[in-house]
Amino acid sequence: MPDKNAFENDFYGVLEDLSAYLGDLTLVGGWVPYIYAAYLWRGERARPVFTSDVDWGLVPESVGLPKATVFKTLSALAYSERHLEIGKLQPVVFYRKNKTRLDFIVPAGTGDAAVGRFLGSEIAVSKLDDFQFLLENRMVIPLKRGAKAYALHCPKPSAFVLHKCATFTDRDDPQKKGKDLYYAYFILRHAPDQGELLKQLRGYADKPLYKKAVDNIKAYFQSETSRGCVMVEKEHGPDEYIENLPADIFRRFMGVFGG
Repeated sequence: MPDKNAFENDFYGVLEDLSAYLGDLTLVGGWVPYIYAAYLWRGERARPVFTSDVDWGLVPESVGLPKATVFKTLSALAYSERHLEIGKLQPVVFYRKNKTRLDFIVPAGTGDAAVGRFLGSEIAVSKLDDFQFLLENRMVIPLKRGAKAYALHCPKPSAFVLHKCATFTDRDDPQKKGKDLYYAYFILRHAPDQGELLKQLRGYADKPLYKKAVDNIKAYFQSETSRGCVMVEKEHGPDEYIENLPADIFRRFMGVFGG
């Protein structure tokens, strides 16, 4: 079993290492549901399945010019660097303590020069379609760990769910598709104000991503035994609180995107 304490400690270590940049970065990916449960919903005891990667999004054209690039800062902190291309020193992906990977993502079409001024041209960057939506629909979540306090930008839960449901089919790796659907399910199940979550999701109905999400969910969740339910159940694992987990998964996805 993964060492949850080690994952958590390393995640907070990343926050501290990047503290000077948090005003311009948005946390995306698998740690977002954890932040919702631990700091936004408060009192919700459920925790999502842990991940080792820490994903960050940014719009380089709108950020401040840091005193040092992210590359220079992390290099000085002795992060390990792994090269993506054999025989080439750059671009690199940073790992904290050789296990926690940091990934940086920008909207498709972002210029390399803008990325380089903030991150450094040495860092590998993913450019994704439809990513701008997450960065335009974010919120600040305050969190405290011991004597350290942070103001962390995250997508709104409704935006996170919609984006996952609209883009999981863009993944080549079946396991990553399942993880995306699992994170969406975690929020659909555990958000304390289900009515407000549904209202916000329906508020995106005029967005192109909404139609894409509806089409995806209808294709993957035709019944309780459809591939979408199987994928989520596999990532979720056993559940001591729900007797028929596939039925609950089906109901929650179709309750939002099925009609």
